[in-house]
Parts: sequence; C-alpha cells; structure tokens
Amino acid sequence: MITMSDVAKEAGVSVMTVSRVVTGTGYVKEGTRKKVLRAMKNLNYKPKRMATGSLETEATTLALIVPDITNPFYTFVARGMEDVARKNGYRVFIANTDENLRKESEYIEMCVSLNADGVLMAPVGDMSADNLTLLQRANIPFVLIDRLVSGVDADIVKGDITAASYTLVKHLLSLSHHHIAIVTGPLDSDSSRERLHGYKKAIEEKAIAFDERLVIESVMTRNVDTRFVDDLLELDQPPTALFVANLFQYAHVFNALKERNLRIPNDMSVVCFGNSDTLAGADSLATCAIQPTYNFGSLGTQLLIERIEGNPDRIRKIILEADILYRGSTAPLQN
Repeated sequence: MITMSDVAKEAGVSVMTVSRVVTGTGYVKEGTRKKVLRAMKNLNYKPKRMATGSLETEATTLALIVPDITNPFYTFVARGMEDVARKNGYRVFIANTDENLRKESEYIEMCVSLNADGVLMAPVGDMSADNLTLLQRANIPFVLIDRLVSGVDADIVKGDITAASYTLVKHLLSLSHHHIAIVTGPLDSDSSRERLHGYKKAIEEKAIAFDERLVIESVMTRNVDTRFVDDLLELDQPPTALFVANLFQYAHVFNALKERNLRIPNDMSVVCFGNSDTLAGADSLATCAIQPTYNFGSLGTQLLIERIEGNPDRIRKIILEADILYRGSTAPLQN
C-alpha cells in the first residue's frame, strides 16, 4: 500500500508537507504543492481522508509551440523537451504555428484556457510580444528557444547564430568568393537578423561593400519560393556563392539551380544552417552549421520547470555554440 511517506520520498519533501497538501491545511509553496500532487498521481496514491471539498488533481501539462515540427531542427527540440518533461512527471503537447502570428495567438489562447503549466516556444517574430503578454497576464511561465523577442525579457536557450553565420561566410571568403548572396528568413525575426549581422561582419572584415541586392528575405518553412534565384542570376555581377538560412531553403535552391543546369559547388557554392544532428545529416552534402537543438529542448524545459516550481529571481540566458561541418557544397572560386 502506498503511504504518505512514499509520496514524500517521491516528491523530495517531508511527510508533514504531504499532509498539509492532502488536508488543505497550513501553508505550502505553490511549486512544492505541485510536486506533491504530481508524486501522488505518479504513485496512484489515494488519501483515506480529505479536507472539505476534494483534492484537485491538476494537469501537469507543458506546451511546445514551434513553427514547423516537420523541420528536423524542431523535431530534436521536441525530443529534448519530452525526455526532461517525462522525467519530471509532465506531459507535453505540440503546436505548429507555420510562422503565422494568428495561429500562434490561437495556440497561446488555448494554453491559457487549458491552464497549461508552462510553455516552451520558438516565437514567430517581434510581433509575438503581444501573444507572450497573454501568458504573462495568465501567470503561465514560458521560456523562449532560438529567437529573442524585442521588448520581452524572458528565459531563453538559443544558439550563437551571429558567430556561426560569420564562420560560414568567412569560409566562403577563404575560397575566394567575394560576391556572396544571403537568403534570410523574415527580418522581423531575431534569428534572421543575427544571420544578416554575421554575414555583414564577415564581408566588412574583407572590406567588401555591402550590396542590398544580395540580401533576400524568404520563408524558412517547406514552402520556399525560389524566384529569387533568377533575380540573383540576372544581376550584372551575379553571386558565386549563397548563404541560405536552413536546409529547406538549401533543398529548394539545389533544385532551382539544377533546373538551370547549374551545379553545386562547381557553379555555385552554398552554405547553410543544417540538421541538428550529424546522423540526421549524414547523407547531406551541405557545408553547414549544426546547432545542438536537442539541448535547446532539454535545457529550455529544465529552465521552464524551475520557473514553474521555484520562480527564480533572475532571467537566465543560455547561448550554445554550433559545430561547423565542411562538406561538398563549397569549392574554391574557378575562373
């Protein structure tokens, strides 16, 4: 038979604390109360007596809100989150925004209506600030991943995107490519601006003039419109290399160049941000930056649980470095 002592051991608290939660008497911190309720649920503990009313069995649910779960980047985030959440007795549900602010708003409203315990989120962009305000008003803790939001000071786990972008572009420059185009995501997103910042830093070091015609904004989902490839190739001085935002863009550019009888890297060198795991990208030819996105999910969830159960008195920011893999999509510039 499961006893209060078993529950106390599971929750890491005293038997007296468990008793207070069960009977509804005495003060117990909200985070501690949730630990006890979760331990009771995990052990299937049934109190013999309860205080007036009934002991509320609270849902211990976390939400993961991401742009596109079919993107391996967010698949690894989800796995990292689930592993940590399950160890701590939480369930996870996943929502896709498709980089759409309205869908993001709908999912956040759902989190509020369901009284979710916390939210781990890769925001659409700067306009997500209003949606995050809804969570703040509902006292639902949240942690951001991958992208900052202007005006929102929150816990975040992200990569050093500027540094990785700088390294990728510097690699192209080392191969004598001095006319390099960049395809970003929407520039109302912090991660896209960081890519552009790293690009600018690298070319400025080589005293190469910044040319706005070589900067293309595109989506980072599966629905990439590659008409920009023709726009770039029709310039009076077309680029000899491309820095694209992710593997979705890389795949579309690869196909667009192939349709025009151009080959990577013979006719165009290409670098990008790639899959989040060397195994997942084993068959890829792309020279790319690999971010540890499993850790985005696992560390972000740990910060979220700490925020739910302990309310830290400071904002935490974890910045993780990317690995650069040099593969077959780049080659020295040929005359």
